[in-house]
Amino acid sequence: MYVSEIPVVLIRRRGLVVKKSVIERGGSPVGEYIYVKRGLFEAEAEYDLEDGVLYYLQVCWLGTCAVWYDGEPDRPVPPHLARRALAYFGELAKFSHAAVAAMRVLTSSLGHSSPLSTSDLTHRQPQ
Repeated sequence: MYVSEIPVVLIRRRGLVVKKSVIERGGSPVGEYIYVKRGLFEAEAEYDLEDGVLYYLQVCWLGTCAVWYDGEPDRPVPPHLARRALAYFGELAKFSHAAVAAMRVLTSSLGHSSPLSTSDLTHRQPQ
């Protein structure tokens, strides 16, 4: 079967670039790709509509990128970068399945990157 990428949204405004494409196979949508760039920040995600799986997520800042495989980043992601990506994908989630899935993965990463969790505070002994 022939696979094609159909652009459905392109926004260019004040340094912000957003691209959304639907991936089709045999005339029916099977996936979604979304890309956002603002200044030195860049992120992209690809989502499989049939399986409900985020295939690819990459977030970049200053040319350094983190890529998620199986829900885990290939390198430690600074919390400020994950929060910035969450903010952009949060806005894009209004019209993108890929953005919603990316938010779930990023939220999970933020939870793992915290050096101090609330459970650490409840188990501390007073000094």
